[in-house]
Amino acid sequence: IDAVNKVKRLKLTNCTKISGAGLEPLRGSLIIEQIDLSLVGEHQRPNISPEPQISWSHVLPILDSIIEREGCSLMHLQFPSVWCEEPSAESEFHAFILRYNQMRRNLEEISCLECNQNRPGGIHDVESNPDYGTHLHTCYGCMKHYCYRCIINGERRSMISDCHTCDRDYCIDCTKMHTCLSCNGRNCNDCYEYECHNCNDLICSECVEKGDGCYQCEDCDKVFCDQCEETGMSHCLVCNDRCCDDCRLQKFRQRERDCAECIRLIAPLLVGESLARKQLHEENEQLKVKNEELMRELKSRN
Repeated sequence: IDAVNKVKRLKLTNCTKISGAGLEPLRGSLIIEQIDLSLVGEHQRPNISPEPQISWSHVLPILDSIIEREGCSLMHLQFPSVWCEEPSAESEFHAFILRYNQMRRNLEEISCLECNQNRPGGIHDVESNPDYGTHLHTCYGCMKHYCYRCIINGERRSMISDCHTCDRDYCIDCTKMHTCLSCNGRNCNDCYEYECHNCNDLICSECVEKGDGCYQCEDCDKVFCDQCEETGMSHCLVCNDRCCDDCRLQKFRQRERDCAECIRLIAPLLVGESLARKQLHEENEQLKVKNEELMRELKSRN
């Protein structure tokens, strides 16, 4: 397909068994603009298990052949998360990041399309930075450049944000972001898998898995935040059952639970149901009385 002269964007989604040697047709490309080696799709978490086989010993020489050419068009690289997990200034990967950043500095400086301030367009190269190995000031979707916090007429605006779930930066035109109710991290709307069953606010997958500021029912998988006045979720310290009130009530009715503490936890629900049944019975009785009165009135008219 003449990849070296035709391919502008390459995304290796779900290619978890490749070594990277197959990228050889891109060697020396002057038109490639974006290469996504994360091996996952958009709005997917980059953590892959088992660990992918892609190796920088195969990939980096090909990337070097691209960035060392005059007229290089490469603007965005997305790496496998495993390459960024244990940064080392002595690694071949780190040395490549430095070469890439030098290439970016040798080109024209990029500027924010919103405030026109010059910004670096390379890759995070500080090992202690949690964003190590990710691109700076460049939208994954449109590859336009923005500040993370522009100041225009004294007001601060975020034209681009980094998603804590998929580890990609998106501008506000390409993807809408939402703040996680529990950790306050910014995430793409499409990256959210959970919302509080009570208040419907969004909660990121990491918080749900860690139980950070939220609770997940072990039976129905509903998620409840701890900011709601009534969570609808409780943990029985006697039998260690972690489920929502609805599931605990259902277990009680089906005689699957005889734990006294579980029964105590759902007692308000049982009382509420009893009161509701009583109120319904009273309303039915009132309707019967009114119906009988109407029937007597109709008979008297006849």
